[in-house]
Order: sequence, then structure tokens, then C-alpha cells
Amino acid sequence: MAHVSAPVTVITTMVDGVPFGSTVSAFASLSVNPPMVLLALDNRGALIQQVRSAGRIGVSVLSSAQADLAIRFATRGLPDRFAGVDWGIDHGLPRIEGATAWLRCDVVTFEPGGDHTVLLGTVSAAEATGVDGLTYYQRRFGSATAATSAPGMLS
Repeated sequence: MAHVSAPVTVITTMVDGVPFGSTVSAFASLSVNPPMVLLALDNRGALIQQVRSAGRIGVSVLSSAQADLAIRFATRGLPDRFAGVDWGIDHGLPRIEGATAWLRCDVVTFEPGGDHTVLLGTVSAAEATGVDGLTYYQRRFGSATAATSAPGMLS
């Protein structure tokens, strides 16, 4: 799967006023009506239990300038992943500033997926900035830029 480009996101939640977040590249659009996304969280990570407790998530789709944040939020054992990060609270969820897009999912369904849990999130709010997104391909970060459209291509 290293040969498949993936968007890089930071999935966040808030429990008892404490922010939690983790880098996730297993993320995709699922449905337009209702608007839904899907993502997978590692069952060994702490975030899955926090999301189960909160029942809702924020999704910061990182910009091409935020590879450092992707690494920070993927680092295990870091006592406070949010320390020194430009972030705020949006409708009770941690939101990373400068991201290319933000999604708020107030309804989350959990499905087993091997050593991960698949989350189906119903999107309550979405915003995009228009800046290039961060991608992960062959264990390296890159940038998602618009490709030239050709007749018959997906839109």
C-alpha cells in the first residue's frame, strides 16, 4: 500500500476539556448524501478509546506545509501533542489551524477492521482553504496539486 497516495489528516476529539489527536492517512470520502467520511484508527492507540468516549471527531486535513505536525501527532509517547501547535476549539473539538480543510463529525459509527477500527463519520460542518494538501506516498510526504483534466476523467 506504500504505492498508494493518501491524504494526511489529524483526527481530534475532546474529553473532559482535554484535547486528543493522532495522524491518520487511512481517510476517504464515503457519501455525499448524507455527507460522510471513513477513516481507520489503530486499536493499539489511545485515540480510539477517547473517540469512543466523546462520540465525535474533528478532521484537520493537513496542508503541504504541515509535515512537521503529521510527524508530531504520529509520535507515540509524546505527553502533549498539542503543545506549541497553532490550534483552537471549534464547536467543542480541537481544530488545527492552517489545515487545507476542516470537518466536524458529530455522529460516528464504529466497525471492526482487523487490528484497526473503521470509523464512519457523518459530517456536520466542512470548510476548505484551497491550499495544497499533504500526501503520504512511499513513506514520504508530498503535496497534492491539481492535475490537468482530460475529457472523460472523473470530476
